[in-house]
Amino acid sequence: MNILDVISEINKKFNEEYSNAGFLKNTKHNATSFFTTQACWYYAYILKKLFPEGEIYLGSKVPHVIFGLGNDFYDVGGYYYFYNENHFYPDKEVIGSAVYEHPEHRDVMNLCTSIISDIKGKNKRRVR
Repeated sequence: MNILDVISEINKKFNEEYSNAGFLKNTKHNATSFFTTQACWYYAYILKKLFPEGEIYLGSKVPHVIFGLGNDFYDVGGYYYFYNENHFYPDKEVIGSAVYEHPEHRDVMNLCTSIISDIKGKNKRRVR
């Protein structure tokens, strides 16, 4: 799986199935607006589940969470070019932080599980 293709698939799935659907109470978002407003950890979590060899990085000096794979970093927009090792630290336990927890945490985790299952299933079908 190519991570940039997966990011594109995640965003497309969110935009087609969840955007403006109000799956969370009182929300009308597309992938970019949702995963950059108090949900960036969840995006990194999705990528971690799809690419277990990567790591989630929590912002210490910036209010953002990104995903690292190899020597590259990613978020909902694709490549994250602004990585600075002094501004991020690894989320080794993959537990996030209260700072990044969405008020509708359970619903967002259900969304993540659905997206992860769909992406894994789609990629299994491609291999056959």
